[in-house]
Amino acid sequence: MTRTIKLQYTEIAGCIFVDKIAGLNTHTPEYGQVGCVEAYENELNRKLYVVHRLDKATSGALVFATSQELAAELAELFEQRKVEKRYLFLTDKKIAQKEFTYESFISKEKNVFISQKSSEPNSKTSFRWLKTVGNFDLWEATPHTGKPHQIRLHAEANGVAILGDSDHGGSPFIRLCLHSLTLEFNLRGQPISFRTERPHWAIDTPTDIEEMTVAEAFQRRERLFLASTLHQESLRMSHREVDSYRIDQYGDYLWVYWYKDSDPYVQDLLRFEKLSKKHNKKILIRKMLNRGEDPNAQYLWAIGSTLPRWTAYENKVKYELRADTGLSPGLFLDQRENRLWVAEHAQDRRVLNLFSYTSGFSVVSALAGAQEVCTVDVSQNFIEWSKRNFELNGLNPEDEKYEFWVQDCLLFLKGTYRRKRKFNLIICDPPSFGRSKSGVFSISKNFDELMINAMYCLEKNGLLLFCTNYEKWTSGDLHLRLDKLKREFSFKILPAPSQGLDFELPGQEPLMKSIVLRKN
Repeated sequence: MTRTIKLQYTEIAGCIFVDKIAGLNTHTPEYGQVGCVEAYENELNRKLYVVHRLDKATSGALVFATSQELAAELAELFEQRKVEKRYLFLTDKKIAQKEFTYESFISKEKNVFISQKSSEPNSKTSFRWLKTVGNFDLWEATPHTGKPHQIRLHAEANGVAILGDSDHGGSPFIRLCLHSLTLEFNLRGQPISFRTERPHWAIDTPTDIEEMTVAEAFQRRERLFLASTLHQESLRMSHREVDSYRIDQYGDYLWVYWYKDSDPYVQDLLRFEKLSKKHNKKILIRKMLNRGEDPNAQYLWAIGSTLPRWTAYENKVKYELRADTGLSPGLFLDQRENRLWVAEHAQDRRVLNLFSYTSGFSVVSALAGAQEVCTVDVSQNFIEWSKRNFELNGLNPEDEKYEFWVQDCLLFLKGTYRRKRKFNLIICDPPSFGRSKSGVFSISKNFDELMINAMYCLEKNGLLLFCTNYEKWTSGDLHLRLDKLKREFSFKILPAPSQGLDFELPGQEPLMKSIVLRKN
């Protein structure tokens, strides 16, 4: 299984240039959280060295060194002011000056950066007005020194506080509108230049805040993954940027999960129609029902020449997506990294996939060379859909190595235990709540029963991947519940893969919680 959704970077003369997204620290702020440098170290599988920093809320051009020697040279260039940096920022403040340079003394007092006029300044920034963007003004800032918060403090001191900079007098906005546009320097006689794409707010008039937020979300995926080139791939294009919906790309389609109480208004549909034309995608909008609403009601809006069924890829694995079966199209993208993990661990193992849905985990296990793959779901429709996904990837679902069971997963586990059958890789991704002929399943009430029976069916040294989207649990709650099981079973808790950066940023509590257990 080949990873196709990769972090983008440019390597020049041993320097790694990246287009950092807003909301990501340059390096880890605390143990367990990934910063920008750690993310790219994981991507490149090599050590990187930080030579300059961008604030967490600032996006744009950032450079890392690939050796200590090069890091020392780059650090010296920055210190000697031989690196030309250009930034863009947006403000709603108006001043008469169009171009000026400002100097001050910046210091840190009680964890707050302050700027004061001084006869011995340690910071200097040049400013130039570029144009009006709607009700805002776009400015260019060229810092001649590299003090923390320098541009933000100097903009505030001169009456053009940056939009979204609540720490330094800026008006509230969806983000800090400050972007590192270019880095230029000479290294060992070679001229080096790196330029990023302008942020959306520096190009289009930001009047419709929701439209602006979605555009920012899409551009984040472009900076991270060059999403516009992933025509047939699947990834999340807008996660929690807008509370009322999520947007997933499945090949030629954008699938919108609509969480508002109301149906989409005309202005919503027009907004999505613009999105469809801009990105050349068909759009399906699915209203997510509240409990008690008729699950058979038609709450689906289409933009473009959509079909009820189509195919798309995730890491070169092919899946059938459907708009005519259930509330979701058939592939939950928050499991992408977990599917990669399963593909890396499934070879020669006996794999059990519980609550299989359309069997993404089963497909990647089979492709990875699992000894056997047992797929269990209570829905006959989902089992047939699963077999279709096998066929799309050149797998014969009738092969004796593959089993498909239409059964309640708890009942299946209890029967498996009675037959003394065991697996050495179990994937358990239950719904938070579900109904079947066997009764009602609730993760909050049935968790212990589910995990105990799964552990009975797990071989010694076997692995169990457990996942849940239950909103009332945090990752900490999940760990506490697992600790109680140690009274009956001996196992080690291992970290599950982190989700891709198209989902939560480091430091945000994930909606989908995952954990790996290894039975002792």
